[in-house]
Amino acid sequence: MDVTVSGDPNATTGYILGINDIDLAVRCVCQEPLQAALWAQTSVLSILEPLRQAIQARIARPVERLSIRQQHTSTLAVEALMPDHAILTQRFDFAASHRLHCSTLDHATNKRIFGKCNNPAGHGHNYRLEVEVAVPLQKVPSDCSAALDKLVRDYAVDRLDHKHLNTDLPCFEHQNPSVEAIAKVCFDWLQKPIAGLGASLRRVRLWETEKTSAIYPD
Repeated sequence: MDVTVSGDPNATTGYILGINDIDLAVRCVCQEPLQAALWAQTSVLSILEPLRQAIQARIARPVERLSIRQQHTSTLAVEALMPDHAILTQRFDFAASHRLHCSTLDHATNKRIFGKCNNPAGHGHNYRLEVEVAVPLQKVPSDCSAALDKLVRDYAVDRLDHKHLNTDLPCFEHQNPSVEAIAKVCFDWLQKPIAGLGASLRRVRLWETEKTSAIYPD
């Protein structure tokens, strides 16, 4: 479980809030309701916002977000600015190859800008795609996570997985398949289908390597 609080740091301690204060509030408020939900095998969505409010009542700073990692690739959250929505985040992996090259630039300039990524035969990455959607709490279907998983795979992951992006995807025929461009393309592919689930796509984040990622929209 992750708790996000906000505020100005104390001039003396440098803390926004003592970590022990947050830890104590979470342990006092969350342990029994979460255990009950897990034992009953029910969704924790119905209790996340009450838990956020209960934590808020025990600490002196705004609790902006409360999230729980259901599994390695899926997170549920609520936010103070959208208390009537659930925030569902799911992660996906795919492998693809590409070449970064601008036909309007000469060979030396392409090599200077893109380095090894300008290799004529291309090169590959193991990409990680994170999709974040907001769903009205009163409309969250019981199979929301499974429906989102299938949709993202159908509309984005399967179109990218084990492809040479420059040659296999028309959208990159005249556009460099940079991590920034791929993130935007994924957002454009997913926005309308996700709206069809009764949800709204907030953003996508795409990792090209462990230290390089792009978010759209920022």
